Amino acid sequence: MQGLLRDLRFGARLLRKNPAFSLAAILTLAVGIGANTACFTVANALLLRPFPYPDPQQLVSIASKDKAKDFGITLLRYELVRDDSRTLQALAVWTNDNANLTGNGEPLQAQLLRVSPNLLSVLGVQVQLGRTFTDDEGTPQGWHVAILSDAIWRSRFGGDRNVIGRTIALDATPHTIIGVLPGGVAFPFAGPADVWTPRFFEYSLMTPQRLRMGVGYLSGLARLKHGITPASVDAELAVLGERYRKQNPAAPDADPGVTMTAEPLRDTVVADVRGKVLMLSGSVALVLLIACANVANLLLSRALARQREISIRTALGASRKAIMRQLLAESMFLALIAGTLGAGLGWAGTRALVVWGAGQLPQGLPITLDKRVLLFTLLSSMAAGVLFGMFPALQVSKGGEGRGHSAGPAHMKMKSLLVIGQVALSLVLLIGAGLLLRSFAQMLRIDPGFDPRNVLTMNISLPTVKYASPAQQTAFFDDVLRRVAVLPGVRDAAISAALPLSWKRITPVLPEGQPNVPLAQRPFVDIEAVSPQWFRTMRVPLRAGRDFSVADNAQGHKVVVVNEAFARRFWPNQSPLRRHVLVGRQTEESEVIGLAADVKNKGLAQATQAQLYFPFAQSPWADMNLLVRTRVPPLSLISAVRAEIASVDSDQPVAAIETVEDLMDGSLAQPRFTMLLLGIFSVTALALSVIGIYGVLTYWVAQRRYELSIRVAIGAQRRDILRIVVGEGLMLAVAGILAGLAAALVLSRLMSGMLYKVGALDAATFAVAPVVFLGIALLASYVPARRAARADPVPALRGN
Repeated sequence: MQGLLRDLRFGARLLRKNPAFSLAAILTLAVGIGANTACFTVANALLLRPFPYPDPQQLVSIASKDKAKDFGITLLRYELVRDDSRTLQALAVWTNDNANLTGNGEPLQAQLLRVSPNLLSVLGVQVQLGRTFTDDEGTPQGWHVAILSDAIWRSRFGGDRNVIGRTIALDATPHTIIGVLPGGVAFPFAGPADVWTPRFFEYSLMTPQRLRMGVGYLSGLARLKHGITPASVDAELAVLGERYRKQNPAAPDADPGVTMTAEPLRDTVVADVRGKVLMLSGSVALVLLIACANVANLLLSRALARQREISIRTALGASRKAIMRQLLAESMFLALIAGTLGAGLGWAGTRALVVWGAGQLPQGLPITLDKRVLLFTLLSSMAAGVLFGMFPALQVSKGGEGRGHSAGPAHMKMKSLLVIGQVALSLVLLIGAGLLLRSFAQMLRIDPGFDPRNVLTMNISLPTVKYASPAQQTAFFDDVLRRVAVLPGVRDAAISAALPLSWKRITPVLPEGQPNVPLAQRPFVDIEAVSPQWFRTMRVPLRAGRDFSVADNAQGHKVVVVNEAFARRFWPNQSPLRRHVLVGRQTEESEVIGLAADVKNKGLAQATQAQLYFPFAQSPWADMNLLVRTRVPPLSLISAVRAEIASVDSDQPVAAIETVEDLMDGSLAQPRFTMLLLGIFSVTALALSVIGIYGVLTYWVAQRRYELSIRVAIGAQRRDILRIVVGEGLMLAVAGILAGLAAALVLSRLMSGMLYKVGALDAATFAVAPVVFLGIALLASYVPARRAARADPVPALRGN
């Protein structure tokens, strides 16, 4: 131990004597360690840290789906599994909804979570104030009660601890506040919610009778019995699913292809980001390896400068083991300093990732440094210290050479190999970033099927207690549209159930000419309720037929407009006009009166799905989105539009106010975020590799100074010296590029799921990235080559 402390003290003195070298090595390592710390912090929070519930490994999500889509859980499925399962301790369900909250302030469209009364007990979570729901409150006859989130309790009620027992109105129905959720507990599987209510058997947009007819609006979460695995639950769910089909043969989800499955709750929460987190973690690991190679080269250069000192110590009796221990102690000391700085950079990087990636990371999971992250940083620093310190220690401790230039070939080979490794790893990252950049460029060229410019959107969700009948809902939105359409600066106005690029409802359909199969076996398509002028407002072309009109009302003949994807799927190479479609459980067929151009309805990167458009008056919906195309900047009309809505109903709030261009930008946020991060990592790696090439060539010129001086003395021109040195640098770059291309051919396939209309082996990317790297390597080689060409050969010749 005393020897180790002595070696560390000696290493600290050497670092103080060489501040420029120490600063360069520490900063290089700190960048790599900091990037790894930041990414591991995210990976730890999403993939490793247990959820903040008792025995979280026993929690599973229950889903009902086929190979193409998730059907959700119906009330009847829930009741069957709840009553008959023998592998589950308990099953809980929930659904996201919204409601107009009034009382104690301005009207607010609140995010509502309708839950079965046992959800908190299944999770093992206690409220911070009041009590949880009782089983009786989760029945149609139960009292209307609510539990507040910590956020709305503090923002709307000022954190008043006497809030228990007070009354709020949700969609004009009084609810008694019975509890407040804890502030430090997240519910990432359910999303943010202001108010919880146990009336899971209700939904603001559908009647209770409709919900019991097979609407899959619920999500499920269960706690396993001790010793039970998800595979055992799946086996039981398969039996219960068959029983459900026999008991409910007419249900839309009674098809044999629809199965119930159980998977760990974490897998459900992080399903969309797991691959990206692992890819970015691998990328920063490569950056750290490149940084280690760079520092190893620096240490090797410094150790060779100390060759005389080491030879003397060897002559005085120092063993090779003692010399290696000394050199490794210096490396470890350097790595621990860099690790300390890297932890600080990692903390800052984590904050930046949380801010920049707020919309791309699962919400509700705290992404913070903890003991595991700090231990990872310490181990990464120590591993880096061993990694970058081992090569110089092994090379220099061999001893036997007293002059630096005589030791050149072996050490030069090691330095060259390190640089080749840097170039190879950097090229892998550069190709990965290039693939994402090409994919993102393809997404920017996508035609969404509508014109997003100068369109304002806002959500209006009517309380079904106040607007119970379809006629009331239709009258409200007709009045709003009449008022908004005549506002100064407004071109057109319309309403739709779903926002652009998204969908809201699917239903089974029976198009004319298709086999008349049972409801559960009919194909599901997207359905959309829109007002007349919606196609004009969104600039969606009609390829044939006509738009909806005011005559297409509740008393009129049922009509629909189909999109091109629908026509291609069910009536290929035929006109869809005047054909008929039987929709859902309707008994009257709807006539096709128009063919609309395809509009992206599953996001920009997904193919357009078959879709039916209904006139809003024939398919009223309480939750609609107002779309206003303007002649002026859209956001400047927010106050005027809200005023017109208030003039129709002063208690009606609006929510989700934004422009369609913002929606488009939001759909690109995740690929942009991933591309930028990998781009930053690849640029960092490229810079480190260029520095490595420069450093090796500078050392190479110093080692061969005598030879180059002789060449000049016997008549070599400056261009000859330039060619020799630049050629050496290009040889290193080409060797690294060949190795990097081989690695990228294998690793890039792992990114195929993140790319849009770009192959994992995209020829353009694989051609351009090496050329770019070669060009930058050429510049890095030119600087030491130019210096060597201009050097005076006389001092070198005299020195020898």
